[in-house]
Amino acid sequence: MYKVSRSIIIPVMIVLLLGSQFQESYSMPSGSKESETLAVNVAPNAGDVLKKADAVRAPWGDFTMIAEIAFEKHGQLKKEKFRVFIKDYLKTLVSYLEPAKQRGNMLLMVGENLWYYVSNTKRPMRITPIQKLSGGTSYGDITRLSWSDDYIPEMVGEQNVEVGEQSFDTWFLKLKAKTKSATYHTIDLYVERESFFPRKAVVYLQSGKKMKTMYFTKYRIMAGKMMNTRIDFIDHLSSDSETSLVFSAVDVRKFPDRFFLKSSLSSLYGEVVY
Repeated sequence: MYKVSRSIIIPVMIVLLLGSQFQESYSMPSGSKESETLAVNVAPNAGDVLKKADAVRAPWGDFTMIAEIAFEKHGQLKKEKFRVFIKDYLKTLVSYLEPAKQRGNMLLMVGENLWYYVSNTKRPMRITPIQKLSGGTSYGDITRLSWSDDYIPEMVGEQNVEVGEQSFDTWFLKLKAKTKSATYHTIDLYVERESFFPRKAVVYLQSGKKMKTMYFTKYRIMAGKMMNTRIDFIDHLSSDSETSLVFSAVDVRKFPDRFFLKSSLSSLYGEVVY
């Protein structure tokens, strides 16, 4: 048996005793304000936040709905109405319903390609998502209802934002376009921390100039799921003019593949304009 010298045991005991006192003096109680602050301030993954925000913009992969745009032009209120068909989240057909002179025109977005079809013509025209649809809206605002597939998200931090008379604690994400189907080059997106509802988005041109601000102002249960049903736009390139985009009449069902073929647009009027 080995013998341990007292000269070794005593210093070791002193070190252990001091170490326990140090830990007791500086350990952070689990219920303290400091520990609670650290727990709250741990930001979630930016990609996960973006997917949860997408889930209330397009809650289903296949559905149809009505979209209505309202804005002022030359002092008069203008309204336009569309029917939107979505397949597999990323394929979108839009038929124009009102005004009457545009009834039967269509938009088709498949992958990174977007076409505009004028009723009773043969060839759809290729357009870009950022081009103006009506008022302060762009074509991509109605044909692309998800961000996750088109943008690279970066978590910036936390920020309190005001929407109307309400205030929300949000996660602040910076989105950078990664595909040609992205409507905007860069987006500052504010997603409510508690619900993961998008509350505000500021969009920028490639030059860095602020283009418009979007407020996601209304949410409703549609076909059994929570959905964003109204977006208000402030167009900073047009004297801060205001436009509203409202979604309603959701019907969750699948549609034929031919609805989403460029070659079929001229023959779809009777099936998609109603």
